[in-house]
Amino acid sequence: MDEKNEDYIIVEPSPDRFKGNAIDFDNPPKVSFCIPTLNNEDTLDRCLSSMTHQEYPDIEIIIVDGYSKDKTIEIAKKYTDKIYFDNGTLGSARQTSIEHSSGEILALFDSDIIIPHRTWLINAMKYFNYSNKVSTVWPLNVAPTDSPMTTRLYFNHWKVVIEDRIKKKRSLYGGGNALFLRNCIEEIGGIDKSLHWGEDFDWAQKLKDLGYQVVFIRDPLYHDTMRSLRQFARKQFAGAKTFTRTGFQLMNLSAKDVFYEQVVLGTKGMIKGLVTDKDVSWLLFPLFMFIRVVAYMYTYVRGLKRDKGVDNVRQ
Repeated sequence: MDEKNEDYIIVEPSPDRFKGNAIDFDNPPKVSFCIPTLNNEDTLDRCLSSMTHQEYPDIEIIIVDGYSKDKTIEIAKKYTDKIYFDNGTLGSARQTSIEHSSGEILALFDSDIIIPHRTWLINAMKYFNYSNKVSTVWPLNVAPTDSPMTTRLYFNHWKVVIEDRIKKKRSLYGGGNALFLRNCIEEIGGIDKSLHWGEDFDWAQKLKDLGYQVVFIRDPLYHDTMRSLRQFARKQFAGAKTFTRTGFQLMNLSAKDVFYEQVVLGTKGMIKGLVTDKDVSWLLFPLFMFIRVVAYMYTYVRGLKRDKGVDNVRQ
C-alpha cells in the first residue's frame, strides 16, 4: 500500500509526533456543535448538557429541527437560542446547521451523543495539530453505561468492525460524530443536501480525495442510540433504501467486504464476547443479522418490482 493511503488514518498519535499548527491553544478557536433533531426529547437534554459543561472557552450550539412534535424544541431552548428548521434530508439539516454556525471547528454530532467528561473537547482538539493535512478528529463511539442490550451490542459490533477496518486500511473514516476544520468542509462544498442516509460517507470520501487525514482517538463519545429492536430495525430499513440504490461503494466496500464484516467478524466477535468477555448482549447478534437480511432483501425485491412496473408503463 502506498504512503498516501498509509497516512490517511492515524490512530491516536503521541504529541511528540505532532508537526502541525492548525490550533493555537493560546487563542482557542470557537467550536460549533451542529445538531440536527427530530422528536429527540428522550436524548437531547443529556446531549446538550454535556456540551455546555465542557471546559472550553468558546462554544456555540446550533439546532436544526425537522419540526418535532414532542418537547425537543422546549429542551433545546434551555441551552441555545440558535434554533432553525429544516424538514429535508439529514444532509440538508446538517448543511443548514453549518450555514448558521460561526466556529472554525465544526462538531457534526447527532442529538443522542453524550460527551463523557469535561475535558473531552480540549483533549480532542489537540489532534488537529498532528499535521496540517488533518481535517477530522474521529472518536470511538460506545454505549452509555446504563444502556439496554441492543445499544451495547450495536457498539460492540461497531468497534470490532471499525478496528478491523483501520488495521486493514479498508473503507472510509471520519464520518458523523466527529470534529472537523470548517475550511475543509467548505473546500468540499459543504454537505450534500440530496443525501439522507450515508451523507457522512459522502463527505468522508471527498475529504479523502483531497488528501486530508483523519485522526482516530479512543477517548470515546457515548452514543445513546439503538435503544430497542424496533429502532434498530427502522434504521436498517432506512439504510437499505440507500444501499440497494447506490451499492456499498458509498462506503468504499464491496459485497464481499460487507459479508466479511457482518458475518465473519460479527460471529468471531459474538464468540469472544460471550466466552471471554461474558457480555450477554452478544446473544442478540443472530437477531440483529436476521433483521438486517430482512431489511435488505425486502427493500431489494420491492425495488425490482417498482422498476418492473415503471418498465411496463413505458412499454
